[in-house]
Amino acid sequence: MSGFTTVDFLPSTYTVFPRVDKAASALNSKDATLIFFIMLGTNDSAITGPNGSPVLPEKYHDNLKIIIDRLLQHFPNSKFMIQKPIWYSRNTYNGSMYLEEGLSRLQSYFPQIDQLVGEYKKVKPDHVFTTDTKAFDYFSKHYLTDLIPEQGHEGIFYLHPNSKGAVMLGQFWGEAIYKAIMN
Repeated sequence: MSGFTTVDFLPSTYTVFPRVDKAASALNSKDATLIFFIMLGTNDSAITGPNGSPVLPEKYHDNLKIIIDRLLQHFPNSKFMIQKPIWYSRNTYNGSMYLEEGLSRLQSYFPQIDQLVGEYKKVKPDHVFTTDTKAFDYFSKHYLTDLIPEQGHEGIFYLHPNSKGAVMLGQFWGEAIYKAIMN
């Protein structure tokens, strides 16, 4: 689901969470482990635009915790893979305004993710993982070949992976998920 923030996924907003909960309920089985793959943060980091943005780093942490805690109540054996959002150019400004301020805020979420995973390791070990840590740096160096050039209010910006970038992102995610699950 694109265009959403952690605010949209909060159970209290009744926006996206009911759909996630319903889909997970349909897949839930005592013979299988549900794995929730979370990549939220890009839209949270915007200066203006998506619902709730900008989300301060501490609030980003709290929102993720609320979402995960509620899902753990419903699906106690599930696992969560939190992906760090990928890089976008400093002039990103489409329908939402991100720019340098947004990119800085996005990076301030990384320690919050690490902190949250550390908290869960103490209270719910082997359930919540930080997975990919390579994609952000990769895309910051390979944006001309791996991200789509898009026209925005501040010129050409880079935010979304092209087909080559999607393959690379899939490889980063796959390796990280495998490592998290197999350890």
